Amino acid sequence: MGPSSFSNRAAGLGSITLGVGIAASAVLGPLALKVISFRTSANIEDQFVGGEVVSLGVVAPAAIAAGVLWLRGHPLAPALVLGPALYAVYTYTTVVIGQEYARYDGNVERFFPLYAGLVAGGAAIAAHAWSRLGEAQVPMPSDGLRRTVAGIFLGLGGFFALAWTAQIRLVVTGNPTAEYEEGPTLFWLIKFLDFSFMIPLLIASGVGLLRRHPAAIKAAYGLAVFATCLAGSITGMAAIMQLKGDPSAQPAMLVVLSPATAGLAIVTARLLRSYVSGTSRHTATAIVSTVRKPLAGAR
Repeated sequence: MGPSSFSNRAAGLGSITLGVGIAASAVLGPLALKVISFRTSANIEDQFVGGEVVSLGVVAPAAIAAGVLWLRGHPLAPALVLGPALYAVYTYTTVVIGQEYARYDGNVERFFPLYAGLVAGGAAIAAHAWSRLGEAQVPMPSDGLRRTVAGIFLGLGGFFALAWTAQIRLVVTGNPTAEYEEGPTLFWLIKFLDFSFMIPLLIASGVGLLRRHPAAIKAAYGLAVFATCLAGSITGMAAIMQLKGDPSAQPAMLVVLSPATAGLAIVTARLLRSYVSGTSRHTATAIVSTVRKPLAGAR
């Protein structure tokens, strides 16, 4: 077994393990078995449930599918797994740090090894997938698709920046929402992660795509999957809040995010198809070039 085969096997098994861990976290938590009890209010726990629906139904299967593709040596695996891997780092960081440990009853700290493993595993897989994308000749999507993805990235980044700024303004002016009163730690953690990581990444990638920057093209494939997973999770949270009559529910956010998430999922599928077809063309070209060189020398 060569180094490349060993690397693919390790990455594939790691991705499958990550997917199984994400599914286990969702099933053990408040979504299903309730073995894991979060140290949050009932309303905030409902938000976690909304996110876990997406974790179980979308993110975990995507990670497992990427693992199977990696075991088969499929070129799509690195691009596909970046989304679930980054999602695991983001989501389970909020699960561990975003609890109100001194305020609410629960036992979430007993499952720290599970969440730490998901974060560490997600980070390792994301780093490996990014390096593998760097080794490949990442195909350029069509101009229309490239501009569409750029517009979505810029739109999502701008939407979350404005929405979170409005919520922060309420806190600063002394009119915090019930959500903030029930879970200030989670509130500030999400704002910190989004303003320091997600929003700048979306905006920088959107601008880079418009300028046809190679790093932005490379990032777009994995970031589109991550953004789809994260937008779906937030949409699930907004839907559960609305259904449960949460006083912090924002119908406008659900109205905006539902079609945006569906559109993003469609565009992401098109982008991944573009990646596969473009990679196949590059591989075929490389093979033809390799065959022609000795033939040319023989002449």
